[in-house]
Amino acid sequence: MFAKFRCIILLLMMLPLFFGGCTHNDGDIGDLFGRWKLVSLSADGEELPIYNNDVLLYSWDFQGDMIMIRESRLHHEVYATGGMWTRDNDMLMLKFSSSSYAPIVSALHLIDNDITPLNIETLTSSDMRLWYVSDTDGVKYRYVLRKAY
Repeated sequence: MFAKFRCIILLLMMLPLFFGGCTHNDGDIGDLFGRWKLVSLSADGEELPIYNNDVLLYSWDFQGDMIMIRESRLHHEVYATGGMWTRDNDMLMLKFSSSSYAPIVSALHLIDNDITPLNIETLTSSDMRLWYVSDTDGVKYRYVLRKAY
């Protein structure tokens, strides 16, 4: 009887360990945290064909000060590139190094091996709209993302 009581007490004491796990690395980053699906990308107001028979999904994952962009393809192929991000008011700066998976960065018209300065047009817990004007060609790129989770 006493052994059974000790087991119950021990299980109750361990309960906070199971439910108190950390899901946010390096603290709460607000509405950016989580996985976002790239819904559309436009260049000077014209929709760009980002999804086709090969590319099924682009997702952007934010945690801590890191961003991971994944490109999901047919036959369960997934390519990823990682970088760092910082935010200053309505500016989101993404930095991908030369060791990143460059085809994803270039396909999304982001800047490789330098900082992409994205203006935050909208950021809620479920919707994000970003834009920037490229220094190289003067094109205004606009990104629409929806929170996946």
